[in-house]
Amino acid sequence: MKSLMLAIVAAAALAAPARALSPQAEAFVRKSGLDPASAAVRLAESDGTITTMYRDDEKKFSLESLALEGAKNGVKAFVATRGFIHKLQTDYASTPFLTVGYDGLYLTMEERKLATRKMLE
Repeated sequence: MKSLMLAIVAAAALAAPARALSPQAEAFVRKSGLDPASAAVRLAESDGTITTMYRDDEKKFSLESLALEGAKNGVKAFVATRGFIHKLQTDYASTPFLTVGYDGLYLTMEERKLATRKMLE
């Protein structure tokens, strides 16, 4: 059953129309050491803008905005964290907590609760 659910989620993510990074953002993603055509980058870009809270202020982040700001570490963390949360939502029990590249800033508040629960296990 989990395999079927994972296959459905993966197919939906790949079948969804891809959001295209601007040429400037794509160049920065590449400069950051990531392949703009990779599944991980496409998944992070397909998430669009993430709305979250930081120090009691609402913040919005996207792969595009981080790349255009020149936030190399932010781009890498956004891609890693978004990939992690998708795996966690799909298969909580088998997904280990991400120890490298994780930044909870790039999660919605609901996603943070799920990630924190996993971290505390």
